[in-house]
Amino acid sequence: MTIKVHPFGDYAHRQPFAYDPIRRACAPQIVVTEAFDAADIILLAHTKDLIRHAEALRPRLAAHQRLVLLSEEPLWDCVWAADPLSREQVFETDAGQVPFVFLNHVTSDIYAFEHIPYFLLTDYAYPTRYGCWFKENAPLSEADWAARFAATKWDLAFVAEYRDEPRFDAAFPEAEFYGLGRWRTRLALACTGERLLRTGAGWNLLPRRQALPDWHLEKYLDLRGRCAVLSAVENTYHRSYVTEKVFDSLAIGAMPLYVAGPGHRIHDLLPQGAFVNLHGMSPEVAAERIIGYRPDPQSLSAYCEAQARLSALFNTPALLCAEYDRLAQALLRNLSDLV
Repeated sequence: MTIKVHPFGDYAHRQPFAYDPIRRACAPQIVVTEAFDAADIILLAHTKDLIRHAEALRPRLAAHQRLVLLSEEPLWDCVWAADPLSREQVFETDAGQVPFVFLNHVTSDIYAFEHIPYFLLTDYAYPTRYGCWFKENAPLSEADWAARFAATKWDLAFVAEYRDEPRFDAAFPEAEFYGLGRWRTRLALACTGERLLRTGAGWNLLPRRQALPDWHLEKYLDLRGRCAVLSAVENTYHRSYVTEKVFDSLAIGAMPLYVAGPGHRIHDLLPQGAFVNLHGMSPEVAAERIIGYRPDPQSLSAYCEAQARLSALFNTPALLCAEYDRLAQALLRNLSDLV
């Protein structure tokens, strides 16, 4: 059986089947069709598209077709979705009800990675680069890293969008799911010092990362060896939501800042002490914790272990292949239940 999906809406470029590596992993069991009428499933990627297009979609949907909101971005769900915790939902329009299925980090196991987090699977460049960068970092000793931390231009760096609106504090405590965008902005504001970097949309007039030819490589080249501590705090807290941020921090040779409770999956990737964990702290308390931070011998040892672990992870092709297979099977399982 082949499932045909048709991505629809303004955010169609931000869902799993928008990325060539994932489409390849899912074929031929799941294929993308450009023809609306030929699809078994009409895919939306953002609640904004549901709000904008649901009424127009209602008369177009055939009896056998299902509308699915397949969200890869917890921030969108936490901030814009009225209910990001329920799988089967109905959207009310002036023309009537529009049933849909909400598949996200909370309502499905699609993003429950085994070895490599979802975001790094969207482009072959991520695992390829990390394989090279961590292989270069892995041989360095605790003394090497201590010397590098001491020689940086910035003691502390924040590279993220400025977000201080209350909506970015949205929280669903019953699912341990909440926004961190405003929290990390207030953390950056609470930190002081001459050797402090704060940059990103809203902090300055530089282009947004989406406008850059290769923002990921530029970030590495701009920051490598230049900051001792780099914030890797995600925009949203969910146990399985891990993006490139923590890997980038380690790759450039900085100690990551992170927020991770006991059940967070980052603990499966990195040893305790390989990042500064700010979980449970207010921005002000967290700022006191990190201003003037210097890693102790235990943290330096954990940092070296993290570099070795990640070098092994990203230089073992079988693990990458297994993760693509796991993701493809999860997508197939969640979608085949609907057709």
